[in-house]
Amino acid sequence: MLALAAGVVSYVIEIRQLDRLVHQMATQQATHLVHSMERGSVEAGQAAAVDGFLFARVTTGSETRDLWRPGVPTSLRGRVDELLAQNGDGEHHVTFRQDDRLHMFIAFDLGTGNGRFAGLYRVDESLDQSLTRQVTWSVAGIILAVVLSTGILVPVLLALEGKVIRHARDAVDANIDALVTLGNAIAQRDSDTDAHNYRVTLYAIRLAEHVGLDDEAIRHLIRGAFLHDVGKIGIPDAVLLKPGKLTEEEFSVMRTHVRRGLAIVGRSRWLAPASEVIGGHHERYDGSGYPQGLSGEAIPLAARIFAVVDVFDALTSKRPYKEAFPLERARDIMFDGRGRHFDPVILDRFLEVADALYVECCIADETCARRDLEQELRKRFG
Repeated sequence: MLALAAGVVSYVIEIRQLDRLVHQMATQQATHLVHSMERGSVEAGQAAAVDGFLFARVTTGSETRDLWRPGVPTSLRGRVDELLAQNGDGEHHVTFRQDDRLHMFIAFDLGTGNGRFAGLYRVDESLDQSLTRQVTWSVAGIILAVVLSTGILVPVLLALEGKVIRHARDAVDANIDALVTLGNAIAQRDSDTDAHNYRVTLYAIRLAEHVGLDDEAIRHLIRGAFLHDVGKIGIPDAVLLKPGKLTEEEFSVMRTHVRRGLAIVGRSRWLAPASEVIGGHHERYDGSGYPQGLSGEAIPLAARIFAVVDVFDALTSKRPYKEAFPLERARDIMFDGRGRHFDPVILDRFLEVADALYVECCIADETCARRDLEQELRKRFG
């Protein structure tokens, strides 16, 4: 395809050069012919016509003189008549091939200011063949050069493309590793297990698909789901790991994990999209949450989705301070929070698929959850 395009471009350039060359030759011979006719040498004019022009017309004042080379075919005479009818002011020329010979109709104003020349010039047969060969070889040379260059460059370009793709994949892998490592670090500090992060992220992906989020929004949600509590890295163990109920002062300290988490992901362009979930997953639909007391759709959609799946996993999972609730009990508790804790539309859509998600994610062990999430990460970010 590239060779064909190069050939077309080369052909156009060569044809334009050929046109300029023929125009130059025709103009020179036309000037010689006009000078001969002005000196009154009709025989010289006829000789010049025979030498290059099949037809010549010189108009001076009210006098018009035509010269025809003997034996010009009727078809060519008709073409000359058509071109003469189109002959306006100023210089112009038309190049065409007829009877396998190259012709040029040329017209221009004479230097005297009140005269005009028009004529049909035919390129000498041997010169015509030479020019045709020149165009053919030039175009063929360009095509051959492009084909050879392509044969050499394509493997190089493919190798470079492969390296770029590998580097891009390595960068994605490094970002995913950072995401998983950072999320798991706080998960293990908080609960001695990574399973919550794996499950809640899978829940979030499935619910996002069910409500119709696009791929980019789901990728942002995944980042946020895995890092939703990353700010707890900065919470003292005495507060984070306290087995009993927190005091008001301790709860105030715990709340700062949102601000700390936003600061952590804000330092990375790749992790920054997690901020919607980190900053909004403790907000409540009725405005009673924290840190900003947002309500309704002022809470980012990703955070409203995550709030539902986060609570569902907390209810249906065993924790150090409680046993796992049965599925039906968890559904009832969540429905009680409809319109208060949770976006009612998002909750309703979740309850439509909660049973299937429970079977897929909650019952699976940590190894299965990790495997399933890794597959999702490769699919979404790979």
